Amino acid sequence: MTTTSLFHTARPTQQERIAAAIAHAGTCVAWFLAPLLVYLIERERSPYATNQALQALLWSALGTIVSFATCGLAIPLFLVVHLYAAYKALSGEDFEYPLAGTAVRSLQRS
Repeated sequence: MTTTSLFHTARPTQQERIAAAIAHAGTCVAWFLAPLLVYLIERERSPYATNQALQALLWSALGTIVSFATCGLAIPLFLVVHLYAAYKALSGEDFEYPLAGTAVRSLQRS
């Protein structure tokens, strides 16, 4: 199945899928570092991996704010969403985080 979005038109390559999955799942061990590194490495090569990494980075930032507000109770929810996003990325599907996806689209249009 071919995915279509504002950022790419063809199914992502295996390397792009792995990079995106690392950005998502890497947050479980390196909260901001994993998506930031993927973003910096892939931003000139892969619109798919760049988009997914930037979303993961913004979702991590939102997770940090919400977790402070809830005394850490929100952390498991945010991590589960990151892991689900990694699964979707490995499948080559677009994944859009709530709020973060909209923010990335707005940033990349301007």
